[in-house]
Amino acid sequence: MSTIAQQHQLHGLQPVLPVADVAAAAAWLQEMLGFEIEFLHGTPAQHGRVRIVGDWGAPVYIHLSLAATLPVQPCGEQRIHVGAGLDALCAHCRAAGGDIVLAPVDQPWGLREFVLCMPDGHRLRLCAEVS
Repeated sequence: MSTIAQQHQLHGLQPVLPVADVAAAAAWLQEMLGFEIEFLHGTPAQHGRVRIVGDWGAPVYIHLSLAATLPVQPCGEQRIHVGAGLDALCAHCRAAGGDIVLAPVDQPWGLREFVLCMPDGHRLRLCAEVS
């Protein structure tokens, strides 16, 4: 029996984060985590998308959209899976001036995680399987 998801081939979740400055947020993600800026639309940028595409896992996309009102209201957390070197990645982020709001910790659900806060307040929860 077909489900709605199968019938319409739903796939790929791409969060859209409101930010005060689209180009600055994209550049921050590029410097902090190695995202590639895929596009910035408008001058100044009103919308953009960053991505990480590699042969080690599924692509990661984040859309950035100019916030309708300031200050920006952060919306939840975005989880990004890390395949190798979670603690080294956290150290890189800290050395680059990143706001680490949760240092790497083993969680009872089998993940090691740290939380990085973006300049507009959005939280990125980076996690890896505990071995």
